Amino acid sequence: MGLTFHEYKFLEEVSKKKNFGNVLTLGKQEIILTNEDKKRLNLFEKDYVNDEYIDKLLVDKFKANSVKSVDNSSFEGADIIHDMNKPIENLNEKFDTIIDFGTSEHIFNVVENLSNISKFCKNNGIILHSLPANNNCGHGFWQFSPELFFSLYSE
Repeated sequence: MGLTFHEYKFLEEVSKKKNFGNVLTLGKQEIILTNEDKKRLNLFEKDYVNDEYIDKLLVDKFKANSVKSVDNSSFEGADIIHDMNKPIENLNEKFDTIIDFGTSEHIFNVVENLSNISKFCKNNGIILHSLPANNNCGHGFWQFSPELFFSLYSE
């Protein structure tokens, strides 16, 4: 789960239309960019050479106000410890942008997970998913059709 060349370009396009504000990532999102990707994106190796996760990049390059993460354990340093298979209770904070780049396919209770994501998102906020849709058998529990998200987030 993390930021590849394609997710970076997706973030670029979204950021042209909407300020990211306070961001919540599902899981700690890793930087998964090759040196060639970094050259193509005008990211210099020295800028993010010690950064394993995208938090600093979201603030520096996409002007996010803050970045927090939610995860089932504190193993990677998540800010909010919660099992997304279960309903979120005592929600203390909502976010302008939710980023799900390769987490939801690993959460068994899809309905509860998507409900929690929506609860974490402020009114008029944005939810960004980049998840397996096809030909990735054996990776996670689910592969998602874009139709699911069109139906879920449409009026």
